[in-house]
Order: sequence, then C-alpha cells, then structure tokens
Amino acid sequence: MVGKMKKYRTFEKGTTSERLVKISFYSIIILGSTIMAFPFVWMIFTSVKQPDELYRLPITLLPDNFFNLENYIEVFKRQNFLLFFLNSIIISVGCTTATLFFSSLSGYAFAKFEFPGKNIFFFVFILAVLMVPFEVIIIPLYLFFNRIGLVDTYLGIMGPSLLSAFGVFIMRQFIVSIPSDYMDAARIDGYSEIGIFIKIILPMSIPAIATLGTIKFIWTWNDFLWPLVMVSTEKMRTVMLGLATYTGMWHTEFTVVTAAAFLSVIPLLVVFLFLQNFVIKGMTMTGLKG
Repeated sequence: MVGKMKKYRTFEKGTTSERLVKISFYSIIILGSTIMAFPFVWMIFTSVKQPDELYRLPITLLPDNFFNLENYIEVFKRQNFLLFFLNSIIISVGCTTATLFFSSLSGYAFAKFEFPGKNIFFFVFILAVLMVPFEVIIIPLYLFFNRIGLVDTYLGIMGPSLLSAFGVFIMRQFIVSIPSDYMDAARIDGYSEIGIFIKIILPMSIPAIATLGTIKFIWTWNDFLWPLVMVSTEKMRTVMLGLATYTGMWHTEFTVVTAAAFLSVIPLLVVFLFLQNFVIKGMTMTGLKG
C-alpha cells in the first residue's frame, strides 16, 4: 500500500512538473510573439490616426477613429503607388521564378550526380558566394549593367537576383534527402533524367520550393540598395523606393508613412499565409542529410 502511494505521488509530481514546463514554454512563446507583433500593431493604428494624435501626452495606442482612411488616400495622391506596386510585383515574381528554376536544376545536379570537382565547386564557388557582402560587388555590377545598357530597366534591376547561391544550397540539401531508389526505379521504367526531375524530384521538393520561393520573394520585395542604384526615373521605382519619397528632410508625416508601409507589407503577408504550411515543412526537412 505504501509503495503504491509513493508511486502515485511520483506520478503526480511528474505531471505537475510537466504542466509547469508547458506553461512556462507557452508563456515565453506568447510573450515573444507579443513583443514582435507590437511594432506592427502600432504601425497599423498609427496609419489611421490624425497627425495631432501622435503628439498627445500621455501617448495613446488606439486611434480616435479606426475607420479613418485619409492617410491611405493621401498615399495615392502624392505618388503613383500603384505603379510602384506593379514594378515590385513584376521584379519579385520574375526573380523568384528564375531562382526556383535555376536553383532546383543546380540542386538536383549537385545532390544526385557525380562529376569531377563536384564538392570543390559546391563548397568553394557556391558557398563562398554567400560569404561575400553584396556591397563589395555593387560597383562592378553597376558598371557592367551600365555598359550593356540595362540601367533603369526591369532586366537590369532583376539581373543580380536571377541566380541565387542560397537557393542552390537550399535545394541541394533538400534533394539529397530524397531516396535515390525512386530515381533508379524511374530509370528502369524508361524515364529520362529530365523526366525524373519533372515527375519525381519536383513534386517531392514542393516544401523546399515553397520555402525558397517565399524567402526569395520577401528578399526581392524588400530590396532597396540595388534598385536605388539602378533606377533613375519615377516610372521604374519599386515600393521600397516609393516609401523613401514620403519622408522629407525637415518634416515627416508619420501617419502617411505608416499607411504606405502597411500597404507595402500586405503582399508579403498574403504570400506567407498562403505558403506557411509548406514553409514550416520545408524548414524542418531541409538539411536532414548531406
């Protein structure tokens, strides 16, 4: 009887400890999520405030009118923001599509084929590119694109982002984890290497493709430095360049700036919410082998 009581108390104590660990774990997650989301929430509330509400003391988080759209109307009055959106969408979609195409092919080659200098080429040329800051090569790149007449063009803005060493690395790490038995069986059935890539590798690599596509789209959409160097006319401005025009040297209307910033974030939220399940799966599976 005493032994049973001790066993029960031990079990009860263990259960309580587990509950405390779970409560602490979820509390930390909730706290961290709140801290990360607070600036975004503040931006949304600021975007519907009147300018005088920003300078009240004490500071108020909530606006007087949640349905005030004057700042959003002002965004489109001052600049051709829809054109900026269109430019960013064309550039981001183009860069993402090209990166997925070339990275998946290169990743497939590095993961499943043997050729002389494979490891040296991958680790020295592919991974070394990831360690070189973009600022180091921006001047030679500009001189090159200027020489071939691509300044202030879509192709010139997209040029450096059409290929991605990071994308090759991600796809290679994921495709390595795909068993080669599937490929051997397909070869026995008469599939060509291109057929194996299209029918087997690509469908099984959807999580990695979605992850890479999401990351690349966000990176390209938020890129500021290279478009700033390449763009010289208003008609080619991206959303990030357009945001910079709402800030003045002597005065900045933060209500209008936050309204424009919130509009610029909407496509990123849509892309991530649509692909989040694939992104989570891809991030957990990428790099398990190789």
